[in-house]
Amino acid sequence: MSRVFFAILTLLLALGSPAAAEEAVSPSETVARLNATLLDVMKNAERLGYEGRYERLAPVLSETFNFALMARVSVGRHWSKLSAAQRERLVDAFTRMSIATFAARFNGYAGEQMEVLGEEAGLRQSVLVRNQLVKSDGEVIPLHYLMRRFKAGWRAVDIHLDAKFSEVATKRAEYTSVIAREGFDALISGLEQRIARMAAGQAGDQG
Repeated sequence: MSRVFFAILTLLLALGSPAAAEEAVSPSETVARLNATLLDVMKNAERLGYEGRYERLAPVLSETFNFALMARVSVGRHWSKLSAAQRERLVDAFTRMSIATFAARFNGYAGEQMEVLGEEAGLRQSVLVRNQLVKSDGEVIPLHYLMRRFKAGWRAVDIHLDAKFSEVATKRAEYTSVIAREGFDALISGLEQRIARMAAGQAGDQG
């Protein structure tokens, strides 16, 4: 595990105030619900269109992920320098871009299946839900979720693509670089442009 990845993992697990969840829904059940929604959206992708997929996914994704925490960690040390209004803008743009990314990526169905494989205990009472997408040709794409328990229940705070690439670490490297070079407004503008391109159906800007 690289130092950068470990540092981000530590932040994701240290920030916030986890507490006993109000509902007894396990991390695996939370991911299974997301999987079921994604498959339903994929199977009805053409009928729903981008906007329909976005609307269908938004509430489930918001109940699956802690986007506010992910946005905070993604800008690193710059977070402490942002005003309350800037933080609100960042969390809003990050949330909408995350939902837009799912709506743009899961835009069709070709016999894929999603499977929850189990849970692994992690640092600071976190849980890694091992999950995978299986294509119709048998290709397997690991898609694991790092989960923490908050007052509202279990929430994902990171996605590990191919079981090794941290989504938050990737965003942190990009976002902190943009802020350092061009400033906060440039980061928000870039996120808004990506959201607009995905809504217009221009692939290649998914995240």
